[in-house]
Amino acid sequence: MKTNKFLALALAVMGAGMIQWSCSKNEDSIEPVQQDPNAPKGQVRIGVTDAPIDNAEVKGAFVTITEVRVDGRVFDAFKGPKTINIAELNNGNFLTLGEGQLQTGTYSKLTFFFDYEKDAMGNAPGSYILKADGTKSKLVISGNARNYLDLNTKPFTINQDGTTDLMVDFDLRKAIKTFNENAQKQYSFVTYGELQSSIRVVNKTATGTISGQVSGYNSATMGNVVAFVYKKGEFNQNVETKGQGESAVEFKNAVSSAKVDAAGNFKVSFLEEGDYEIHFASFKSSGEANSSVALNSFLNLSGNLDLTKLSVKSSTEVRLSLSIKGFLGL
Repeated sequence: MKTNKFLALALAVMGAGMIQWSCSKNEDSIEPVQQDPNAPKGQVRIGVTDAPIDNAEVKGAFVTITEVRVDGRVFDAFKGPKTINIAELNNGNFLTLGEGQLQTGTYSKLTFFFDYEKDAMGNAPGSYILKADGTKSKLVISGNARNYLDLNTKPFTINQDGTTDLMVDFDLRKAIKTFNENAQKQYSFVTYGELQSSIRVVNKTATGTISGQVSGYNSATMGNVVAFVYKKGEFNQNVETKGQGESAVEFKNAVSSAKVDAAGNFKVSFLEEGDYEIHFASFKSSGEANSSVALNSFLNLSGNLDLTKLSVKSSTEVRLSLSIKGFLGL
């Protein structure tokens, strides 16, 4: 009798363990959600763009995407695998990943699946930084083995009439971190949560642009200048100039950014309607081997508009004409 009781207890414990394991397995499942073939469909377009990384050593940032899902439903219009140099997609340039139909309804999540090992041509690695010397530094998510990334978005609706036009805005400056390995600078993605917050998803048709020119700009003496756009009232210099989070991301709360080119031009695209402020920061390298550019100063600028009160409307461009008055200390 005692033996039978012990056996029954052991089986109960094993059964509970199996149930717990099964639930855990289901929670971690990444099986796609099936579409209702009889449900009405709407047109969806998904594009990708990038806010640049300010590092002269980086000549390209390649990611290999194997699949795209919308709230778990496979976006069949994307034909993967596809290897994309997102570092090329600056200043309003973008790449359309696909345009096709999905079941109508309200959605709030995009999921990207990556191949870290092989690119679309079968070459290794699949996602990497291409450095100026021609070598590659493999990109993986720091501290996380997942090969997919969930992007929670503002709810958007897919209707039978019209096209839902989504733009996925990577911010390489926030998404990539450097580290030294065997006296060589290497790169990786930041942590999973930090990578999520480095990517915006917006409705392209409801966005505008801030652009302009900084007269008198000279990169040789002033360093590389980056324009950082913030929601009005949300810039805190003491916080933003210090590395935040596990990966020590500077200017972490900027909505987007753009590098000022040699002629003084800049363009920050795909900004949702709202009030913004813009700040220009100069970065310089110490000149030492394997050194990264570091924040040097802020620019003191005069212009045609108040840089702390910029109102962006859909399908419009706010144009700034700026001149340098001097530099502001950190």
